[in-house]
Amino acid sequence: MELYGELIVDLSKHPLNKEEMVKPDLSASGVNTTCGDHVRLYLRTKGGKVVEATWEGDGCAISTAAVSVLTEEIKGKTIAAIQKLRKEDLFEWLGIDTLGPARVKCVTLCLETLQSLR
Repeated sequence: MELYGELIVDLSKHPLNKEEMVKPDLSASGVNTTCGDHVRLYLRTKGGKVVEATWEGDGCAISTAAVSVLTEEIKGKTIAAIQKLRKEDLFEWLGIDTLGPARVKCVTLCLETLQSLR
């Protein structure tokens, strides 16, 4: 775990917003076929803004930390705003400068899943 920052390690052990949402307004699933990470996102909206975001799934420390941070950061944002989020936003929120190509997908799985919501 020395490769990972303190935030990533903490969130992998104590993930945020990890629970099934009953009757979400929007939901989507995604899988990283390279390593087997999988995530299902649930959103509740009001007035075009995200008021609650939760998730279920399993993945590596980076994937778990990324979806935890993402579900926190999107609260209060419009659907249009979350469609404009970039992988660089996740890297910033996680305090990551660089990752190998295979690990980038671990970070971006949750964002790609989020942005597949229609």
